[in-house]
Amino acid sequence: MFSWDFSTHKEHSAAWYIAAIVVVLSLVTYGIIEWIYLLSIAAFLFAWVYILMENNANPVTHVDVDNTGIRVGTTFYEYSSLVSYAIVYVRDTPIYLRITPRKKLSTVIDIPLTPDVDAVELRNYLSGQLEEEKNAQLSNSDVLIHAMRL
Repeated sequence: MFSWDFSTHKEHSAAWYIAAIVVVLSLVTYGIIEWIYLLSIAAFLFAWVYILMENNANPVTHVDVDNTGIRVGTTFYEYSSLVSYAIVYVRDTPIYLRITPRKKLSTVIDIPLTPDVDAVELRNYLSGQLEEEKNAQLSNSDVLIHAMRL
């Protein structure tokens, strides 16, 4: 029914990397000076994990939405394993297809939408399969991540 590809690789400018290095080194230095070694370790680990995730992620992920469920890359979600869906908009532009798994400890899954996906048709199709969350918005952490281009 619906299928699209989205890029998981973020393009950052040299200025972004310089700013990130300055922030991490500042936190590490401050932690050492103030004897808050846990802050230094946490800042270093955060930067290291981010670099590992960025370098080891698949450059493109394929999404299929059909009558059996939703496939994101190699992971398949049957409609019976999902509670609801939402299409998240930012300034009248569809940004994410958000699906909520039925498992209590599972996190909400945000799937980026590309301009070639008709959000109205996708909503009409998914409404027959799942319950829609009407007022889905980006959380504060999502806004921060989006603003920092992480």
